[in-house]
Amino acid sequence: MTDSNRHVYERLTAKIAPFASEGDVLHFDSIVRAPLDDETVGLVAEALVHEDAETRRAALFVFAGLQDESPARLDPFRPLEGRIRDLLLDADAGVRCDALMAYAYFDPRDLSVAVREFLSDPSGRNRLQAVRILDAERNPRNVESLLPLGVDPYHEASEEDRREWLIVREAARGAIERLTATRFPGGLEEEEVEGVPCLYHVWDPIWQWAVRQGFRPHG
Repeated sequence: MTDSNRHVYERLTAKIAPFASEGDVLHFDSIVRAPLDDETVGLVAEALVHEDAETRRAALFVFAGLQDESPARLDPFRPLEGRIRDLLLDADAGVRCDALMAYAYFDPRDLSVAVREFLSDPSGRNRLQAVRILDAERNPRNVESLLPLGVDPYHEASEEDRREWLIVREAARGAIERLTATRFPGGLEEEEVEGVPCLYHVWDPIWQWAVRQGFRPHG
């Protein structure tokens, strides 16, 4: 990061650090203790459009950490909703991932569309973020979007993506089980593959069950 890049980044993190840092690390769960004022909002706004991806990510991280589900914390950032939405298409995968988390705080009408687009993001971490949001919504209708993650074209295209594919796939399986209150299937034991605990042969029974239940997978 160049000196000019670091200027905004350091001003923003220095503003939050007294309330949320331990050494050189900002702890996400502690950021909410920081007071919210015009300077903080301005620094976040400036960092969101910065040329440096790390600075954009810092802005999204701080914004999300400041939220406590109250209008008082969210309303000062309302003018930035459009900027955050634009970052859903950022060239940097990490920025896109953090932007989705941040955008969800606004509870926008098109959030479900954005989440479903992320289910086919090239980054496994971004696909996992989308799965977690669908899981948290606890809406059984989300099963149709989660089902296609049993087969991941990014894994098929690149052997290096194998572990990310397993993580996303198993997260989707767990989400489907929670959304439907169904365990697939009862008799299989987990096996560890690439360091990921998997019910490795479970997706055929899931698809058979989905067909019987009338689900029409899309993704």
